[in-house]
Amino acid sequence: RHYSSRTETPHDMSHQIKELIFFANGDPRKAATWSNVPCCLVRELERRGIIVHTVDLICHPLEYLYDHFFRRLLRLLLMPFGIYPPYYVRTRLHQWWGERQIRQMVQRYPAADYCLFINYLFYNRHNQIPSLLLSDWPTPFDIRRKGLLPSFLDRRVIRQEREAISHARHVISLFKVRAEEMRRTYPDAPIQFIGNAFVNNCYGKPICGEEIIRKKKQSKILLFIGKSDRYRHAAQLLIDTLGQLYEEEPQRKLQLHIIGIDRKMLRIPPSVAVICHGYLHKDDPKEREEYYRLLIHARIIINPSPGWAAYSSIVEAMYFYTPVIVSPFDAFVSAFGKEIDFGCYTTPSIDNLTKHIRYLCDTNDYPALCMRAHHRVENDTCQLFVSKMIRLIQS
Repeated sequence: RHYSSRTETPHDMSHQIKELIFFANGDPRKAATWSNVPCCLVRELERRGIIVHTVDLICHPLEYLYDHFFRRLLRLLLMPFGIYPPYYVRTRLHQWWGERQIRQMVQRYPAADYCLFINYLFYNRHNQIPSLLLSDWPTPFDIRRKGLLPSFLDRRVIRQEREAISHARHVISLFKVRAEEMRRTYPDAPIQFIGNAFVNNCYGKPICGEEIIRKKKQSKILLFIGKSDRYRHAAQLLIDTLGQLYEEEPQRKLQLHIIGIDRKMLRIPPSVAVICHGYLHKDDPKEREEYYRLLIHARIIINPSPGWAAYSSIVEAMYFYTPVIVSPFDAFVSAFGKEIDFGCYTTPSIDNLTKHIRYLCDTNDYPALCMRAHHRVENDTCQLFVSKMIRLIQS
């Protein structure tokens, strides 16, 4: 599946970028794809007059059949041996289909200046159009982050990534600590860091800090954002924490709103006010409105998950003047420091979470915390990131 923003134009000999082929695992024009990053990039590139041909590298019928049927069978067979079968995007099926799409697109648009990939799995091996790869971290890093070792099923995709990273013209990691690790792992590859992941804001309206802070000061909403496959345990810990707060201080009347996880996946006591919204699609006007209503009214955004805590959701909430309670995972510490003045670093324990929630609900410094949260990310825009990316590939 692919879409083009304009018709083809001749190759520009001055090396000024005029035309890109944009590949992603998912539709790059939809906000649901990879935390809104591709759609924000596409919009900004087109706003600058660059022709963008977008390509979804996933064959969705194959993905559904594999992930919902074949992978579940593999899990039953391999889990007794401690082996986790890969999802579709790390299989030979995806490699075959993705290469087919790439070959078709570079033949269709030979005048393109660059192929931009939002992953480390692919590069253009079919003609002379150079490749830029942009992602967070490669497969070995993700496996280590989960405390696992690569299985024999992981080794093929690790080789595929190494080949793509070594053959690309430019490779960008969205996080400084990951870029540094990648330079050590792939010493001959052109690894770049041009800035942390930008605020992927799809609100589309001007915001007034004073009005937002006034709403937050009156709010009883605690906000959690995260998908079930990575953050269900952190959400459950927060529910248990709120249950303890209810027992100790029922007068607070706090509400926990959870975006990204369905209620049936959590243990929620009837006495605790928890509202689960499931996944809110920013491409849907009503769901987007609800998402930003919660960001604007949330008194605190909380994610105590150790190791990684939904970075993009946290920084977008910060842009909307929201103080944070978050684990001190390395990319966040690298971006904002070992101590933060817009919230609290926490650990995954009920006692620490309770203490930090009380502090942010009771402190007289709350408006200043809101202002500092916004100030720390207000310049982390997609516009600035795209300017740096274009300078890199034109250099």
